[in-house]
Amino acid sequence: MTVSYTASEIRHLPSNSNAMNFAALVFHLLPKNLISFCVGALFRVKWPGPLEGPVVKGFARIFKIDMSEAEHPIEHYKTIEDLFTRKLKDGARPVAEGRIVSPADGCLSRSLPITAGMALQVKGIEYSVDEMITGSTKETGIDWDWFQTVYLAPHNYHRVHSPFDGRLLSIKHIPGQLWPVNVPFVLRIFKLFCRNERLVFECEVAGGRAWVVMVGALNVGRMLTPFWPEFVTNSFEQQFDADINFKTFDKPVSLRKGDELGTFMLGSTVVIAYDKPSLSGESFQKHYGDKPVRMGGSLEER
Repeated sequence: MTVSYTASEIRHLPSNSNAMNFAALVFHLLPKNLISFCVGALFRVKWPGPLEGPVVKGFARIFKIDMSEAEHPIEHYKTIEDLFTRKLKDGARPVAEGRIVSPADGCLSRSLPITAGMALQVKGIEYSVDEMITGSTKETGIDWDWFQTVYLAPHNYHRVHSPFDGRLLSIKHIPGQLWPVNVPFVLRIFKLFCRNERLVFECEVAGGRAWVVMVGALNVGRMLTPFWPEFVTNSFEQQFDADINFKTFDKPVSLRKGDELGTFMLGSTVVIAYDKPSLSGESFQKHYGDKPVRMGGSLEER
């Protein structure tokens, strides 16, 4: 385990940081993917009639889910997974004007330049964008420009949408671990977004390319995409499969801002990475911290 902090970060670590360091060490020993598979199976259980409503409603209360935006009343959802993967009412997330919008509800934690192929996980810890999108440490030669990171909490709407107009060229499934992606672990686990399982959407955008990466996490053992309906991450078979899987399209799929790309079974993280041609020399306002965003809200360049 690699732990790397600047002096300012150490000052801002919670008082129980030693306990969290120990927890991170313990997590190295746990079968995180198997745990996530089992939790997912539990969340898909249809409880006996008298228990169904109280169980689902109890989880909605625990995670403070805003059911006023959901497509259906809470009685419609028969399992916890149904609840977490709910659609929203039509018009609940209007898509903003401009080129780039948020792909998901959550917090925008990073919007920063990619420097020498590296993105900032946290001050003092960087990761290779090439490795994140390919699963390999080999350099791709891509002329990188910018990245953005959106963290989804369990109470958030869990569907991920296209942040731009473009064309979907391919989808890649990269097997990996399922570390938690909350702040304590982002601070402690080296190259977390290159370790975890992920779905990578390669898109053609405005003369360049951009990648939308759905990063799995503990208890987010299943990620789905309507563009690859026969494939589900962290299935039972994949507990024993370490191969990278690909879905390529003979004819690229047209995307509009706000089109659905995929679904998390619980909260997790989305990273968007842009090459220089896709931004045509434009730039975003730098951001580091937690800024609430909603799917379809503007992430526009300044």
